[in-house]
Amino acid sequence: MIMADNRVDRRKHERFSIKQATVAYKPVGLLSSMNKKNQVEGNVLVNMGQGGAQFTCPKRLMPGEKYNINIAIPAFISSLNLTGKVIWCRKFANTRMFRVGVEFVKADKKTWRNVETLCRDVYFRSQGQSKTPGAKRKRAI
Repeated sequence: MIMADNRVDRRKHERFSIKQATVAYKPVGLLSSMNKKNQVEGNVLVNMGQGGAQFTCPKRLMPGEKYNINIAIPAFISSLNLTGKVIWCRKFANTRMFRVGVEFVKADKKTWRNVETLCRDVYFRSQGQSKTPGAKRKRAI
């Protein structure tokens, strides 16, 4: 798919937005995980899919670097904890903020299942369809 600015979209999975979801991240590594100052919290999740996520952040993250990522989603009791590799990072025009795209590279089985479930649920909501085959959608009165 060609994007509006003539870049090619190489994503393998569909992306979706989740209202009020936030991202916290910190560099992967023993020393960085022990230092709370390395964690950056309260970043806005722009979108995500099974393969990765895009979020805003206050500093440039370098492609290839790995981060422990915590995605807080209001509908979930616990956060999604994954390891992500930075694929790209771009500065917003006229601000000090950046957008970063990460690929998910590691998570436990429960987290992968939660991500898959979230992807399926968002798909059905966006299509306005019921999960039950053959069920008709009720009209609001």
